[in-house]
Amino acid sequence: MGQTRLQVRYADTSARRLTFSLTAELQEPLARCDRRIGARTLSLRLLGASHQVVVDDGVHRLCETVACLPGIDEPLPASVDTDGYTFTSRIEPCETDRMESVVGDLDRRVGDHLAAGAPAVMGHFPGLPLAITAVIAAAADDDDDTISWQTWHTYPQNSELVVTSSKLRRIPGAHR
Repeated sequence: MGQTRLQVRYADTSARRLTFSLTAELQEPLARCDRRIGARTLSLRLLGASHQVVVDDGVHRLCETVACLPGIDEPLPASVDTDGYTFTSRIEPCETDRMESVVGDLDRRVGDHLAAGAPAVMGHFPGLPLAITAVIAAAADDDDDTISWQTWHTYPQNSELVVTSSKLRRIPGAHR
């Protein structure tokens, strides 16, 4: 599944309530896109106005979760760098005109990515046309061992945009 009109109401209230985890349990996704990249399985999952990206090599699994979930108390960090995995995030002010442009651009980018057979997923929430969550992933051009992905979470009620970027060279804890 790529671009989808989600059938649940938009529930996240603020970008500042997002938390981060690499150890959260798998959540039931509202939409997902699964692909193999090299020897790994990549699952891009939308959780309301949140996401999980799961990378599994058959022995080890990384599960990046950015969400408003009970039991996760780690606030969204500006950056993480651990054993082959890097993550950055930023929260930007985003007024309506710019948010319309961002959402339109993401619609095109996700569509193009999917048309090329690459992993991407984007969810639109009912009643709020600018409320979206999108994830686009790719393998490095010259290296199937390196996977990168970006996410976008819009909060039109607060004029906020959350953008994250991640790169995985190897799953933390996996040694060659």
